[in-house]
Amino acid sequence: MWYLVLSRKAGSEEARKAHLKEHMDWLLEQHRAGTVLFSGPTADKSTGIYVMLASSHDEAVKLAAGDPHHIYGDRAAEVLEWEAQRAMRLDGPTVDEVEAMARARTA
Repeated sequence: MWYLVLSRKAGSEEARKAHLKEHMDWLLEQHRAGTVLFSGPTADKSTGIYVMLASSHDEAVKLAAGDPHHIYGDRAAEVLEWEAQRAMRLDGPTVDEVEAMARARTA
């Protein structure tokens, strides 16, 4: 299942900056595992967003809770189940094919 994680500012900017390397390392691990497919901040940097694959909402919440920004309280996570229906160009890979590609990397 697909999930959107909205990671909104909760703590001080100084605390967020202090934990940024840990957050980026964690995010890199999630990308390598095929758990997080897309990630990045909004243009105003108020919200980080990542698209995640997980077997359930509880698993997605648990994974997002492992983000150092959420552990330290620098940001607050909202996890939304997302019904992805289209991927890439219309003649490109389907949502199911994108999910299969991501899961193949976790094996």
